[in-house]
Amino acid sequence: MSKGFASDDQRLVSHLSGLLGKVLQHHEVDELSQIVLHELGHNDCFGLKKATYLIDNPDFNHLVGIAGYHNCECCYHQKDLWENPFKFKDDMKEAKFHNNVKMFLQDSLRKKDIDLNSTKDIKDLGVYLGMEKPEFFSWNMKHGNHGILIFEQGDKQICDWKHGLLANVAALLSFCGI
Repeated sequence: MSKGFASDDQRLVSHLSGLLGKVLQHHEVDELSQIVLHELGHNDCFGLKKATYLIDNPDFNHLVGIAGYHNCECCYHQKDLWENPFKFKDDMKEAKFHNNVKMFLQDSLRKKDIDLNSTKDIKDLGVYLGMEKPEFFSWNMKHGNHGILIFEQGDKQICDWKHGLLANVAALLSFCGI
């Protein structure tokens, strides 16, 4: 690591570099993308207040909610998500935001020729999903699908380099089954 790289930053990079291995090791776990989203949202990663992971599938004309994260709902799951990842689905049964996002379904934005890099349309969707100051990233996925991460920062603002890191690591959600 370069000189001046804070130990918290080193821990973050080390933590994130281990996520791909965990995704591959636990590929058969239901709700793996939800676990990864929670991992990214926790204070020891990006410290998000809320986040949603959606997939836009223009072929089937669907925009579907895959995972929801609200920092207030972390009390429902075990501290170490990877200790027994099979428990996560049952642990989160009472998590309202998490489950509301998973039930979200509407027509594809791409099918309506809405630009997934359009700040207004995606931020409006974030507000609809319960965020006050939504930010987002979108990326291309296999089979013409598009991943969308809409999030709201927590109390501590994410610096520019961590913002860029989140944009890159968000695509890891695409490696998780839905």
